[in-house]
Amino acid sequence: MEQLGRLLSKLGAQDERQAVCETHGAYTTQLFRTPSGAEFWTKCPGCEEAEREREKLERAAAMERERQERMIRSALNQAAIPPRFMARSLDSFEADTPEKANALRVSREYAESFKEALEVGRSLVFCGTPGTGKTHLAIGIAKRVIEAGYTAAFITVMNAIRRIRDTYRRDSTETETQVIRSFTVPDLLILDEVGMQRGTDDEKVLLFDIINARYEAMRPLIVISNLDLAGIRDYLGERAFDRLREGGGRAIQFTWDSYRRSV
Repeated sequence: MEQLGRLLSKLGAQDERQAVCETHGAYTTQLFRTPSGAEFWTKCPGCEEAEREREKLERAAAMERERQERMIRSALNQAAIPPRFMARSLDSFEADTPEKANALRVSREYAESFKEALEVGRSLVFCGTPGTGKTHLAIGIAKRVIEAGYTAAFITVMNAIRRIRDTYRRDSTETETQVIRSFTVPDLLILDEVGMQRGTDDEKVLLFDIINARYEAMRPLIVISNLDLAGIRDYLGERAFDRLREGGGRAIQFTWDSYRRSV
């Protein structure tokens, strides 16, 4: 639009007449002739101003979309989602049975109402048969949460415990308390492979410390385990399991056959 204005100022008007715009009423239109001999009459100034404003708004919206996309990409990178699961989403989950449909429904509801979950520290437990989509749905929730402007992180129990134990080294720059506190930073934490460890008293104490830190900070947690509900309650202990039920926390049992068996 600016370039056109500069061009017209160089050409000079050849004629002018009155015209009427259905939107802005009467206006003066001018005739311009290009060096090649082409002629054209100027448009309504009000319409041209509206067009400039529309283009301005479109550019601003495009810049905002790009900014949001950069923020989401950065948040996804910080979430430490394993590459194997990066393409997973709630939309790509195959809910071809009533049980799967229920798991998907609960996951969608949790993601869509995450603001309320964050306010009360509401957690989820996904437990049951391996290869049934527990991690798929948890990652799908994390992505929706990140797209909504919150933060999320994924970590296995073994890696979490390893991070804590690394503080025992003499050259460690972090204390055990600092690492455990770091697990309360993300708005949502996905704790995978609960119950896959040896189950020593030390491991269970550290796992309780992580769960309890999230509980005290009122930070939602998604716990994933291949154990059944009774098994995970026994493994975590009643105190830890009770904390996961606080604020309306739910447990979904994945009892159908593994997807991997059909591959």
